[in-house]
Amino acid sequence: MGKDVMIKLNHVQKKYPDFSMDCSLTVYPGMITGLIGANGEGKSTTFKLILGLIGKEAGEMEVLGKKRECSNDGKQPEKEILQQTGVVLAETGFGSYFTIHDIIPFLEDLYPEFEKDKFLQYCEEYKLPMNKKIKEFSTGMKRKLQIFAAITHKAKLLLLDVNWCNKIACI
Repeated sequence: MGKDVMIKLNHVQKKYPDFSMDCSLTVYPGMITGLIGANGEGKSTTFKLILGLIGKEAGEMEVLGKKRECSNDGKQPEKEILQQTGVVLAETGFGSYFTIHDIIPFLEDLYPEFEKDKFLQYCEEYKLPMNKKIKEFSTGMKRKLQIFAAITHKAKLLLLDVNWCNKIACI
């Protein structure tokens, strides 16, 4: 594993009572990689493992040049990796009672290179309601908001867990 690899998973395992997976994957800079499979086959679980949102039972994992230890101890995800990653997960990740204006300080705190003006420009251009609670947004509006947050902080890695006919999640 080396610095020229964006993501390296070597037999990374995750187990639940009704599900288990063993994933090996290498993503190099400049690559667009899709994870294809039916619902429940581990695409979103793989993203959550990469982000450090859940732990793994076994295997080797490296993300953006940082080796991750094999643990499932509930540690917080590494802030440095989150700061360099643009993320769109199935869940919005934004508190449903917040407005776009409310989430800006959170984005500025999480992402040192957050481009507030560009983010607001996208929101305005795509007519997202700035003062409406995110819980009142349509699914499409929520996705746009997630994408704008993901692409306006100079991320080195984009993880887009998008549902196209329940088949594809893209890295």
